[in-house]
Amino acid sequence: SLKWTTEFNIAFNKNEVISIDGPEIAYGVNYVIEGEEIGVFKLAEYAGVHPMTGDALFYRNDGSGLTTNNYNEAKPVVVGSPNPDFIGGLTNVFTYHQFDLNILMSFVYGNKIYMSGDRYLSSNAESWDNQSLDQLDRWQQPGDFTDVPQARFDTRNGSQHSTRYLKDGSYLRIRNIALGYNLPQQTTQKLRLNKVRIYISGQNLFTFTKYPGFDPEVNSMSAGASTQAYNVSLGVDFFTAPQMRSLICGIEVNF
Repeated sequence: SLKWTTEFNIAFNKNEVISIDGPEIAYGVNYVIEGEEIGVFKLAEYAGVHPMTGDALFYRNDGSGLTTNNYNEAKPVVVGSPNPDFIGGLTNVFTYHQFDLNILMSFVYGNKIYMSGDRYLSSNAESWDNQSLDQLDRWQQPGDFTDVPQARFDTRNGSQHSTRYLKDGSYLRIRNIALGYNLPQQTTQKLRLNKVRIYISGQNLFTFTKYPGFDPEVNSMSAGASTQAYNVSLGVDFFTAPQMRSLICGIEVNF
């Protein structure tokens, strides 16, 4: 007969900085600000591209509701947190006669990730690094409507720190799938063994996310952050390699 067992867990972590006995503290793009969660992102807000000039635009955030192509006129504001609203996991175990199937999933929701590496990979020709595919959608002539500014060699045009590189880090990951087959008892007895299980297991097989980077489960240190800022400098992706996807086959033998 089929047996199905499910385990579910979820955790909520709310925090607020009560007092820092002084002005706000910056660690790269992460900040410690009274009344906010620890490590919030404070950035200029990206407003897209001027359709007639190809200039990158930013919100002034001065109460006027206007945009500007002068980055220095854009007031940085708190735009998100690297801390998720909740995290959790779900485990399903199925057994049917000699077969067993174990599926472990984990999820994170509500956090932001700053793609600091994209300031070089999606820099509109300011950087000499290889550029990402979004550069094919860059502004090229008056009347173009796009959120990728005009490419200007060795010149900044929207590659400054801003919400242009701030992304949703929510994900659902199939962390492990293991399928096993236990030899029948009469067979193991003939082999003078207690148990023989043949299995195949996969790690990090699938990840469902809108995050455009390599891996949403990431936490590089912010540029300029000290080693004392590990609990503040969160949710920054700076050329971080994705986790390995693996497939394992094996035999478990109990004597």
